[in-house]
Amino acid sequence: MVAQINGKQLAGMAKTEEQISAEQSWYETEKVWLVHKDGFSLANKLNAENSNLPEGKVKIRLENDGTILDVDEDDVEKANPPSHDRVEDLASLVYLNEASVLHTLRQRFGGNLLHTFAGPAMVIMNPMSSLPYILRSYIIVKHYLKGLKSAVTIKEKPCEECTCCLFKPVMHMFKGGRREDTSPHVYGVAQAAYWNMLMTRQDQSIVLLGNSGSGKTTSCQHVIQYLATVSGSTGKIFSAEKWQAVYTILEAFGNSGSSLNGNATRFSQIISLDFDQAGQVASATIQTMLLEKLRVARRPENEATFNAFYYLLAGADTTLRTELHLNHLADNNVFGITSKGEDKQKSAQLFSKLQAAMKILGIAAEEQKQFTTWDQLEPPKVWIFVLGGWQDTDTTSVPIM
Repeated sequence: MVAQINGKQLAGMAKTEEQISAEQSWYETEKVWLVHKDGFSLANKLNAENSNLPEGKVKIRLENDGTILDVDEDDVEKANPPSHDRVEDLASLVYLNEASVLHTLRQRFGGNLLHTFAGPAMVIMNPMSSLPYILRSYIIVKHYLKGLKSAVTIKEKPCEECTCCLFKPVMHMFKGGRREDTSPHVYGVAQAAYWNMLMTRQDQSIVLLGNSGSGKTTSCQHVIQYLATVSGSTGKIFSAEKWQAVYTILEAFGNSGSSLNGNATRFSQIISLDFDQAGQVASATIQTMLLEKLRVARRPENEATFNAFYYLLAGADTTLRTELHLNHLADNNVFGITSKGEDKQKSAQLFSKLQAAMKILGIAAEEQKQFTTWDQLEPPKVWIFVLGGWQDTDTTSVPIM
């Protein structure tokens, strides 16, 4: 068997004498994590040869205050040396345990490193803020793309309506890259799937898993935008702009506020992109599974109904409100729309954005009015699964382009 090692891996394995000495000292002191109800704390495991500890107990000294404790050995997990605090792959930890994994993820998150390999999978932590803000620093982008040969200028304040000016340069840096040559990133996952499809001529799947609010839908958007931008499309049938328009409509009619997420996706979706022999997108399809139709008429207590209702009530002009018989609705109505000026203003802007998205997809003004009736909405195949908990299996599948 011959093991191949590239330059990056070789450089990563090389350690200075100081690093080797520090790691040896670390192992000699036998650092451990004490797992407790509030999390875990770093401690030193003490030699208990001369003590009369009961079976199953160990003696430790807490690192933060020097307290000596006798604890259950099941509550103690071995800690990795500091050189592993920000490893890019959790599988490379010397001691793989829950406390060490959480510590590594926390250290990486503190450095704005939101993506971490976990063997063949990837962990993405939601920063609870817009991704453009997280990536606007060129230093962070440079970390994602090791071996960068040319500088890329990225605007500090990207466009309000799109993020193409920010993301496209980064997308093209990942184009053609291999996993071992780049740091963890969602674009790297999309590139790997695309490359494997071209090389093997077999279907590829990307599965996005997580709790409500963990960022599944956002990551799905980035994957699709990457594939649409990097691969191109036959006759411009499919583009990042059209995908954004489709998602704007889906978000309006399928998202709502919940107790866990202010803009929760209340449906599951399977997105399929079909590629031609040249590797360009030939067609695209979304299969949606609307899970909470009941929310239209009977929303959960202290939660909102679907976004489209608020957009319509805040953004419709006098003529449209009269035509749809909405003039009799007060500001604080059954849909729960608030009287806060900033909320109504934002909803009105999103209504205009929704109308613009429909126009991009060729939906005429008269046809747009039909979308105000829920039953008339038909929400628009690499396979991408966005999974959450579901209670129903009602599905709709239509081609996007």
